[in-house]
Amino acid sequence: MHYISGYIMAVKNAYLTVYHQVMNKRARNIRYMDEADKLCDRIAIIDHGKLAALDSPLKLKASIPGKNILEVSFSGAPGDWAGTLQRLSDVTEVKNEDNIFRILSNNGPRTTVELLEAARGANVSIASLSVQSTTLDDVFVHYTGHQLRDTLQAPNAADSPFLMKRN
Repeated sequence: MHYISGYIMAVKNAYLTVYHQVMNKRARNIRYMDEADKLCDRIAIIDHGKLAALDSPLKLKASIPGKNILEVSFSGAPGDWAGTLQRLSDVTEVKNEDNIFRILSNNGPRTTVELLEAARGANVSIASLSVQSTTLDDVFVHYTGHQLRDTLQAPNAADSPFLMKRN
């Protein structure tokens, strides 16, 4: 029993040492937004060298439209379906990419119920549906216009100006 409690204390001390090292750094270059959400008091979103946003994680998430995001795909949706979705309660924005609708809502549960009723009333089948709270990834997309993973992709070596192509 004595060895186990000593081991637990050693692990706890190691964790606290790493935690304090991370927290004592003045600036962090974090590429995982969920990690930034937990570790940082203030976050700067920089896009191509320009400051896009700077605030606490909570205030950044509150600064963009919609508190919940519904991602839903349908089969048999009519052509004006995006307009129908836009008219649901508390919806602030609707985007359609490759027949996947991204609905920003200030009240995810209410919008979800109305979405199900609208789909049933229009005889439209729901192929997939997910509801999530606003994340820092959503904040990044809002302020920069592109996904973080698009920014982090390594350049193609074939596009390098230092390589010569053989004929």
